[in-house]
Amino acid sequence: MNLHLTVPPLLGLHPVLDRDGGDLTTALAAASAPAGTSPAEYLPGLAEATRRLAASARRWRPLLGATPGRTRLASTAGLELWLVEWAPGAATRAHDHGGAAVALTVLDGALVEDCLDATIWTTCRRTTFRAGSTAAFDPGHVHRLAAAGGAPAASVHAWSPPWPAQPLPVAGTTTIGTVERCSSS
Repeated sequence: MNLHLTVPPLLGLHPVLDRDGGDLTTALAAASAPAGTSPAEYLPGLAEATRRLAASARRWRPLLGATPGRTRLASTAGLELWLVEWAPGAATRAHDHGGAAVALTVLDGALVEDCLDATIWTTCRRTTFRAGSTAAFDPGHVHRLAAAGGAPAASVHAWSPPWPAQPLPVAGTTTIGTVERCSSS
């Protein structure tokens, strides 16, 4: 699978969003984690930022094109927002988010999440997020995401604090394992 990665050169909004960034700028300010706050305090702001960006997608998304991969849409000192275009069958490897809190809103299609036990990384539960769904995850949440049903999908992801080594969707699917115990996340 040939993925592309589009990264604006400086912190701020992607040029496509910069034209229409007033509402998004407010969401970014609410979503960035102030020093000393816990994930529970800023997860709602992350979720709100992805919802607001998803709600305005019909205005900005056609300007970006729809190539499988991901495009950074906004970046501040405390937050990043990305558009991920999932090809049919695209999936991440099992991963955590390196201490970041994460939220996502599905724009098109559906994503299936295999939540994994954080200590033994075996499947804990499976959830399908359909277009319009928003989910938020505390740091330490371990999972695998994939485009559901052999169809393409698109989603907006936010994480705070920013972490440059986020996993990219990869081709194919894997079976993670069996349920042995489930973490509380």
